Amino acid sequence: MTEPKISTKENLKEAFAKLREVNPLLEITDRAINGSVYKVFKNAPKTMRDLFTVIELLHGDFPFIVEGKNELTFAETIQKAKNICTYLNKIDIKPGDKVGICMQNCTEWVVIYVALAAYGATVVPFNSWWKKEELSYGVEHSEVKLIFSDTKRYESLKNLNIEIIVNEPIDNKQTFNEIVSGTSTEWPEANATEEDISVLLYTSGSTGLPKGVMLTHLAIINALFSFYTLGELRKIVHNETLLDVENASVLINVPLFHVTGLVTQFLLSMIAKRKLIIMYKWEAKYALDLIKEHKVTNLSGVPTQSWDLLNHPDIDNYDLSSLIDIGAGGAARPEDQVFNLHDKFNIPMTFAWGMTETAALGTILRGDDYLKRPNSAGLVVPDISEIAVMDDSNNFLNTDEIGEIVFKSPSNTIGYLKNEEETKNCIVNGWLKTGDLGYVDNDGYLFIVDRKKALIIRGGENISCLEVENVLDKHPDIMESCVCGIDDDKFGEIVGAYIYTNKELTIEDLKIFMADKLANYKVPEVIIYTTKSLPRIASEKIDRVTIKRLLS
Repeated sequence: MTEPKISTKENLKEAFAKLREVNPLLEITDRAINGSVYKVFKNAPKTMRDLFTVIELLHGDFPFIVEGKNELTFAETIQKAKNICTYLNKIDIKPGDKVGICMQNCTEWVVIYVALAAYGATVVPFNSWWKKEELSYGVEHSEVKLIFSDTKRYESLKNLNIEIIVNEPIDNKQTFNEIVSGTSTEWPEANATEEDISVLLYTSGSTGLPKGVMLTHLAIINALFSFYTLGELRKIVHNETLLDVENASVLINVPLFHVTGLVTQFLLSMIAKRKLIIMYKWEAKYALDLIKEHKVTNLSGVPTQSWDLLNHPDIDNYDLSSLIDIGAGGAARPEDQVFNLHDKFNIPMTFAWGMTETAALGTILRGDDYLKRPNSAGLVVPDISEIAVMDDSNNFLNTDEIGEIVFKSPSNTIGYLKNEEETKNCIVNGWLKTGDLGYVDNDGYLFIVDRKKALIIRGGENISCLEVENVLDKHPDIMESCVCGIDDDKFGEIVGAYIYTNKELTIEDLKIFMADKLANYKVPEVIIYTTKSLPRIASEKIDRVTIKRLLS
């Protein structure tokens, strides 16, 4: 039996060189961005509006969005987006102005995003799980001039000093349906430039409050072209078909305000001519029903979701033969799950490591490469991106030496909104410091061994320990708290809190106190109270290692 071909940094690099000879769209060139030189796709569209125009030329019209019984084609989506742009122009929104979306996954979310991106506004997709305090911070910090909201989130936004357009009639507010109807045939004359900020995504960092990650049009488009390139390289090296699939469809099973949902599911589907099958909330049986009904070809998300499907009692009653790929990212898949999924479905599995700060691009592991190195995070797309590790003095380390993982790509963020210090700390000579510790082996595969930052990753959601501690410490009866990630079979980690108090507090009391301050997924699920000061190390810092052991 012939051994399967395994990807290496060298054979991918050779394949990419051949690919550029026959596909001028993938030609690369040097480009200076913020004082550092990157490789970029020379002939890529410059702005998101340009990208949508290219997609129309390449694909024409095709079925694009499915939500329940409702469907929109790509042409209908573009038509509605142009009508929204006409309205934005009418109310004097300018390219570069920030406009928010605060909705659960829905057709309107996708249409609004296309409109704002094409208009040249900076899209600010707010976390739809955020509560009043979090949303108040986001609105103030981002300085959005307008928010598109559904009626549920409207209740948390209505008392803020911001103009709101709603998806359904309420309080005499302008509605989505009122501005989306019309026959506009052209985009507005003004547009963004490629180095303007296309999207501002909020992510939890180790410093407490969510950080606004600024991604330019150039960053998003180079990320999308990189993912497309990966599909072409898999075709050359492994004889796989990933993006040229007839009647392709992807399940939108993660929030669209996440970089995974936004870039690798939604925006990449335009290039791949994939239909979006929208879920507003994850539920395993509903996902199985949708995969069967719509013959879904691509499934991705966080490892928790493939774990849910694998362990669903009715999975054998479903025809899931349409699936050609089951991907995961946001957190590592347990090794057993990798092999169990392979045994169950007998199709290539994919794992991807990326960040909000990298527009989702990073390393990718698939098929036999994944089975051979199930604990790896994979390889970068060669030439366009680089991966390395550094020590604390920003010196590059050798193969197999552990240090902080750093990533260089035109898809990287240009920085954090209103946070020059954090931007300076995280971007060094064009390399993004990821906060993850790991090493790169001789074949170019990345292995992540730990997190440097005080972050919890619960089912793919980044949670700042400090942010949760800051809320806990506002409670009048709590003198001190320490929050840690606790290992969990389903979510990877859950939130644990070790709390110093002299009062008798119940877990329910604490959850009520935190209810309007933190999204539900950030609220501690494991809580231990103590009447003694928290344990400390010699430097008088809280002993997080001991506390994590106590919580576990």
